[in-house]
Amino acid sequence: MSKKKTQQPTVRTKPTTKPSLDSGEPFIQKNWFLLSLGVLLAAIMAAFSGAFSHEFVSWDDHVYVYENPQILNPTAASFKAFASQVVSLNFHPLTMWSLWLNAALFGAGAKSFIVTNVLIHWLNAGLLCWLVWLITGRQYRSVALLTALLFAIHPLRAESVVWVSERKDVLYVFFFLAGCISYWRYLETQRSTKLWIALIFMLLSCLSKGVAVVFPLVCLLLDYWHGRKFGANWIVEKLPMFALSLLFGLIALDVQHGGDFHGLLTLSTEKTKALSTIFGLDQKFLFAGYGYMMYFVKTFLPLDLCTFYPYPTEVQLRGGIYIGGAIFMLATLALAVWSMRRTKVFAFGFGWVFATVILVLQFVSVGVVIMADRYFYLPSAGVFFMLTYAAEVYLLKNKPALRNVWWAVIGLFALWCLWLSRAQTRTWKNSETLWQQVLRYYPNEDQALESLANWYGKVNRVPEAEQMLERAVQDGCTRPNVYSALANCIAIKAGAAKDPAAQRAFQDRAFSLYAQSIALNPNNADTYFNRALTALTVYPERSLADLDTAATLAPHKALQFKQMRGTVFNNLKRYAEAERTLNDVIETMERSPQTLKIAEEKQRYSDAYLERAVSRFNNGNRPGGLADAEKSVSIAPQNQRAVNLLARMKEVTGQ
Repeated sequence: MSKKKTQQPTVRTKPTTKPSLDSGEPFIQKNWFLLSLGVLLAAIMAAFSGAFSHEFVSWDDHVYVYENPQILNPTAASFKAFASQVVSLNFHPLTMWSLWLNAALFGAGAKSFIVTNVLIHWLNAGLLCWLVWLITGRQYRSVALLTALLFAIHPLRAESVVWVSERKDVLYVFFFLAGCISYWRYLETQRSTKLWIALIFMLLSCLSKGVAVVFPLVCLLLDYWHGRKFGANWIVEKLPMFALSLLFGLIALDVQHGGDFHGLLTLSTEKTKALSTIFGLDQKFLFAGYGYMMYFVKTFLPLDLCTFYPYPTEVQLRGGIYIGGAIFMLATLALAVWSMRRTKVFAFGFGWVFATVILVLQFVSVGVVIMADRYFYLPSAGVFFMLTYAAEVYLLKNKPALRNVWWAVIGLFALWCLWLSRAQTRTWKNSETLWQQVLRYYPNEDQALESLANWYGKVNRVPEAEQMLERAVQDGCTRPNVYSALANCIAIKAGAAKDPAAQRAFQDRAFSLYAQSIALNPNNADTYFNRALTALTVYPERSLADLDTAATLAPHKALQFKQMRGTVFNNLKRYAEAERTLNDVIETMERSPQTLKIAEEKQRYSDAYLERAVSRFNNGNRPGGLADAEKSVSIAPQNQRAVNLLARMKEVTGQ
């Protein structure tokens, strides 16, 4: 006897009748989508509004916003520059334009950036709700709302939503989901304009984040879910989409290797790369399986979430959990294939997950983490759709008595997720809370120790910064920036030491640490600059050589290095050379008056006048020196060095 196939529920692609406004539908059903948007907004605010008082964090935020002069000083020129600029090894001009607009409208404080992220996330939840409503034949309002609600408030979302640098995540998903809706409408109406609109949304999504290149794969899944008969037209109509995928894929690969895409793009920092080739194919497969499995685990059991999941050691990689992850990944793909002619929902759901997460499963090793909460932002929609749709269609329809139990269970899970999201959001309060959380799970993680130390240094908590860096060095760290940062701490101690022997011992150790850093990475301009700063009073001639090297490695910082040369010339008592150098620096700065509104640039501008005051005064031009010292103080009255210098000059001249 042949087995009876499970009947696939009919999914209507559009309503058979168009209800009129006076059709007698209950108010809630008639206005369900607007009410759903209200519910989603309230839930999202309850989960993430605690972030509105947060600060920027010392993880990419400095590159994207608080140390980026083009964002801090939003001009037409800086807006135009983002059209071809690579930022943090990504080409995503639409993301940068959105950050630019935030700063232009609301200033450079963190709050407006975080609020905007949260609002875009709300729009994404609304788009997901509408998409699910459409693809379920406009039959299952509860499936649409629950899918969107669980997506919206899950604690895995915190990283994407409240981290300013992840504007690219929420923004690309906004256009991605809008494109999916447009493509589904194309399937319903066969109007080519809908297909072209979907293509435009795909382009905007790719301009927000390169991972959007998987959009055509999701469109193929929508074809399958719609029940469309396979044919060559499936591929032909998507050729422009695949062409966009190829283009943005090539751009992403090139810039992740530190390139400028054959000179068509510009680099905003010195050349670095994110792609790693140190792992074998077998290791990468285990990484992918582990990450894939853990995304599901943390979706249904969202505990011990961390903002940083480092790669395992070789010993750890031989553990059963990594083999288990690979088996789990293959098993879910097998289930998806099995369900293609049966339930269909698992093929579509797992297909959505795999298509949208495959690029970050570390088959191609990118960055320093094996997985990240933010990587599951869009893929999680597939999980929640599978869960809620399968429960509604295959369980509750057959056993309606379980509906109250289902709502109780899903309601408690949603409340738990909301509570956990509030807790995870607090992790992102500032750099200290962020990295201390990582260190709770990974006490010797070099990236966390270095980043926390850098933040301590910036807020003048140097002893704590030194403690973090010493921990990393003692653990056998091979990160060059750890050694250069520790050298900076030791150099500060050398400057504060009153005993000449202690001062020389600190200086010698600092120079040794700089040498170790350079041996590990000879292409970091900041290391040469910091060594030049340390050598300023000890080996000033060495300072000049290091500044030359730094300027070669980071031409975009050449003016800063040139200003430092003026200081070195003053220390060498080569005052005429110092004045000529500083003349060029000041003239260059004054040609960009808008830039001087940025606090850091304003301080540097004040220091340039201060150093020229020294060179002029000591070269016999005392009136010029006094005028420059007064100018330095007027630019930055809080510049204590300038205030003290002006007082000494007045004392010497009897004024």
